[in-house]
Amino acid sequence: MPKKNKKPTVAIFGLTSCEGCQFALLDLHEKFFELTKYIDIDEFRLIEDERERSHYDISFVEGNPVTSENLEILERIREISDTVVVLGGCADIGGVWEIKNYHDYKKMGCYVYDKCDTIENRKIIEVPKAIKADYVIPGCPINAQNFLDLVFNILNGKPWALKQNPVCWECQINKNPCLLQQGKICLGPIALGGCNAVCLNSRQECWACRGILDQADQKIINLIKILVDHGWTKADILEKMEFFGARDRIEQALAAADKDKNK
Repeated sequence: MPKKNKKPTVAIFGLTSCEGCQFALLDLHEKFFELTKYIDIDEFRLIEDERERSHYDISFVEGNPVTSENLEILERIREISDTVVVLGGCADIGGVWEIKNYHDYKKMGCYVYDKCDTIENRKIIEVPKAIKADYVIPGCPINAQNFLDLVFNILNGKPWALKQNPVCWECQINKNPCLLQQGKICLGPIALGGCNAVCLNSRQECWACRGILDQADQKIINLIKILVDHGWTKADILEKMEFFGARDRIEQALAAADKDKNK
């Protein structure tokens, strides 16, 4: 950690992504720039030229290591950083990139590129599975207040964790109609809240861009049963769960339930 009276050095890196989570930080406006009273933001491509450093106290990583070069950069970030924070859904659960993992990703690449044999096309790996991550701020994009809270908790030596409330909890507070009751595939009962149910506020089903609640296996099983009772096939349900990479967590719960049945 930094010497006494020296502000911690912070870097915000972007791998393959839309950079939406980085722009979410800038949307904090003066709150973001007030952070410079407490930290030195030594690298953040959206506000200054990149500069090579040999050490950072805290590094934030947005995006996914889609390419081998990305993966090398990610491993280097871990090597030179005391604390690494995963920033956003692409880094945390694979994001939209993860969709190809559920299909023949090599064949899909040839739909996109004429000369697909010249394009690197790897399976997607989430950042916490590629390197050790100390914290995760989920979302697509992130809730920027989570970023501020985490930074100040780290600076003050306090623990930080997300509240494990489902999106349904926020949806009810906002008095939204229940799309699940309307027969739509909505992941609100099992999805991690903290987004103010922004999609549901616009009558768009929740696709769990912030990931799945901890210890939600039974809730997942219950949700699948409700959806099947509404006439959806398991294939329909799993397809909706691909959009942000939630399908992995869903399939783990289903596999565990099948294992218990066969005991």
